[in-house]
Amino acid sequence: MRAIIHSIHSQVPGTVSELGERFNAIVSMDSHLDVSLGGDGSIYPRGLRTIVGRTSAHSALRHTTGVSKVIVVVPNAMLARHAMDIESKLPQSLRISDQEESISSSVDFLAETMGIEVYPSPPRALRGLVRRVENTQWLLDVDVDYMQEMQKECYTRIINPAPGVLQSMARVVEFIKKSKPETITISEAKVAAIRDAKSNFSSFIEELNEVGYQIEERGIFGSDAEVVRDISVCKEFYRTVSRRLMLDHMGEMLRGDMEGFQKAEAIAAKKFFRSKGYA
Repeated sequence: MRAIIHSIHSQVPGTVSELGERFNAIVSMDSHLDVSLGGDGSIYPRGLRTIVGRTSAHSALRHTTGVSKVIVVVPNAMLARHAMDIESKLPQSLRISDQEESISSSVDFLAETMGIEVYPSPPRALRGLVRRVENTQWLLDVDVDYMQEMQKECYTRIINPAPGVLQSMARVVEFIKKSKPETITISEAKVAAIRDAKSNFSSFIEELNEVGYQIEERGIFGSDAEVVRDISVCKEFYRTVSRRLMLDHMGEMLRGDMEGFQKAEAIAAKKFFRSKGYA
């Protein structure tokens, strides 16, 4: 059994493809739904493409690995936040005022359009998934921000979550012990946490070691400062450039015409990233 540590979640689909194993299912634990369709990654400088791919990691797991079943385990409170975020990007006339209906619409869309099942946990128990992966070749993918104890050791933390909103590390370890996946991919822990023998992340890895997992590392970044800066630049580009252009071109995009938005975004991207010192 092996557990493979990455810095960034978007590195995982490539690793899964390279393993050369035929998985029937992937269970991915995360506090976010990384289901962006990806857009045109070529408008980003090469050095930022791994970072910008974080928002579409679950989509990539589904489409680049050929796995027929991807189950994303996400806290229900964070699922609600995802649905509200989608709503905020839509014209007022298309928004759904009822939160439960909005969540249901998001879940149905992911299942029907992208082949991704959402499993809200908490509140649902992780042990409910154990039987579903018995006697099958499957992979467990863990973005560490899913766990309460990792919030100060990951790149995109949940600020001041109420008790019970996020899953505990103990329950994730318990699930691993009961389900025994042959392969686990792990991502989004800070370099400082990976290298600190006293961190919560190192405690998690030690638990896996004790169960019998061989630990590997792939694509660990040189420093947290590098990752944090690149994440900040990508977020700023989306907030100040892409989102504004989406609103400007929303009418034509809803009609299925993406050309105007894509051209405007590509032109704006060159100017923006040059101003940030990227070639």
